[in-house]
Amino acid sequence: MDGRGLSPASLWGVTLLLVGLTACASGPLGGSFVPYDPMADVASSGKYEGPLIAPLAEDWSWSMPDTGHWVLSRMELGTPVVDGDRILIGSSRSPGLFVLERETGRVLRELETSGPVQAAPVRLEAGWLIADTFGELQRLDEDFNPVWPAAFQAGAAVYRSPLVVGDGVFLSGGNDTVYCVDLALGTVRWSFRREVPRGALELAILGAPAPVLVGEEVVVGFSDGSISGLDPAGGVERWREQIGEGKFPDIQAEVLAGDGQFFAAAFGGPLVAFDVRSRAINWTNDQAGATSRIVRAGGLLFMTAVQGELLAIDASTGKQEWAWSAGEVQLGTPTVHGSMILVGAVGGTLYAIDRFEGKEVWKYEPADGTKMAGITAAPTVEGRQALFTTAGGRVVSLTADRVDAYDPDELPAERKTRMFGW
Repeated sequence: MDGRGLSPASLWGVTLLLVGLTACASGPLGGSFVPYDPMADVASSGKYEGPLIAPLAEDWSWSMPDTGHWVLSRMELGTPVVDGDRILIGSSRSPGLFVLERETGRVLRELETSGPVQAAPVRLEAGWLIADTFGELQRLDEDFNPVWPAAFQAGAAVYRSPLVVGDGVFLSGGNDTVYCVDLALGTVRWSFRREVPRGALELAILGAPAPVLVGEEVVVGFSDGSISGLDPAGGVERWREQIGEGKFPDIQAEVLAGDGQFFAAAFGGPLVAFDVRSRAINWTNDQAGATSRIVRAGGLLFMTAVQGELLAIDASTGKQEWAWSAGEVQLGTPTVHGSMILVGAVGGTLYAIDRFEGKEVWKYEPADGTKMAGITAAPTVEGRQALFTTAGGRVVSLTADRVDAYDPDELPAERKTRMFGW
């Protein structure tokens, strides 16, 4: 890959992403199993009840095990999942899914997987779906025991959480292949592959965005910049649209649907809005691209672009409302919570941005002055707690200093409490 016109900082960020994604998928290694101790669970103390309001304070951190097998992998793409009084998180450094005590970060259990887990576990009505970067998909019951006779083998790395619709599980692999797996049996129903011709030195970014249900079709993006609508029952391609062109056409962000539209963006742009029923193009923003997940709140779309900017785009018109940058650094995946957008940077800082005005209102760096490694995965917000992973192999928990009943989703014109100095 030749860099394709990016600035040095942007190219460095893309290179880290490529290293993190490809290094995780090399070489088998078995995981270890730690017997589950029910007495390790503790009753909730209500510590995290209430809204998340900046500034946030350090709560606890946990260092992930490092087998040393992936010494080049210094990207953590996993998002912590809160399940009651515990947290589920994977690591790029070793196989296994780790169950942590939510209030302390203490390890309650380690679940065995064939490879590192970077896709967030999916909660089922009873149990879980776990996918790893060796392409293995498991279904586990409430006690984390296997449900299927054998794990499903996708044959390619999985970095995004599967989609469950009815009795089907839809999964994307890093080889531009989509699978439909029977939820009850764990057997494949169909697969669809986009054949993408490449030169000997050309690499895909390998994000493999998750399938999304739009209307009556499963819509998924591919590394050649196209999106397709597939029949959920048989995997037949009903339609195809080309979004990305040029040097970085890859579709990294999942398609986002809402209010009669769905939105698709290529890594290097553009961002396109389609009508759900007719698939007519409502608008196109050639300057906006998405390096990871697109999120929506209050009529705006938020995404991070390859130029290192956090963008706010009007969902009805495609007009850019504001752009924010942390300087010459790439940004991670944003999380919107009330009036805040939490986004990390590969430079090692977590920022809180006002989603209405696009201004920095707070940032987190360790109190002891140490420099955090980069933050690329989306932070998780649950009550007064924010959780995120760092490229240094840490899970960090922050909590809101303030404990009150203020609604952080209040619009600026209606705010009774002048948060962040407005």
